[in-house]
Amino acid sequence: MMVKKVGARPELNALLMAPPEEGSHDFIKWNMLFPTAQCQRSSDPAHRSWSNGRHAPATWPRVTSLRLVSRAVPSPIEVPAGSAELGVTCGDVIEAVSAYMNGRLTQAQYNTASDAQKRVLSEAYYHNRSTAQGVPGGRLPQTLLRFDWLGQDTMYGGCVPNEQLVRDLCGGPLPCVFELRTMRRYPMSEQELEEQERREAEADSRRSRSRRRSRATSRATSVTASRVASEQPEDDE
Repeated sequence: MMVKKVGARPELNALLMAPPEEGSHDFIKWNMLFPTAQCQRSSDPAHRSWSNGRHAPATWPRVTSLRLVSRAVPSPIEVPAGSAELGVTCGDVIEAVSAYMNGRLTQAQYNTASDAQKRVLSEAYYHNRSTAQGVPGGRLPQTLLRFDWLGQDTMYGGCVPNEQLVRDLCGGPLPCVFELRTMRRYPMSEQELEEQERREAEADSRRSRSRRRSRATSRATSVTASRVASEQPEDDE
């Protein structure tokens, strides 16, 4: 409402935008089937996860929330700022997209799909949970997720202004609403596969260590509570 009131037209950070034709700016490379740790900045080496620019403002001027729309997904993606003081960052946008894509497809959303879209959903569901290269496989839940809706177009294609699409999908012009584009995933090279497997193994190792620490903390808390209870004096009869 504030943006609309003052007539501001927020501009997107170039890092979030679609890949340029001639490499005029860096962009995000990311297969949205995988966690955001798999995101890479185009200028970074293949073994490095994206960090430079994660905390940069997503728009100028800064905003406390924005929305992404696309014909490739069944509903809008809301992107709140992780910090009201910082406003929405590039990292907030990517994390919101990831959270949305990993959400369960509702029955109502499934019912809106055409017969052709339902066939795409079915094929994507089984392929994404298979042993094929470049997909998460059996670690995925046995239920339709929103990224299954994308079929093979699971690569992040950038965010761009698109007033006509916003009018079509939202019923009129709205500020702080951008189009999310998706792209066809490409066959991965041997080096990319090795790097992805290494990053996945590191991520699994971090999750495993975190679960062990959580269980250890839980046991320690339980032991301490039992000890305190046993040391309490009994009430006089």
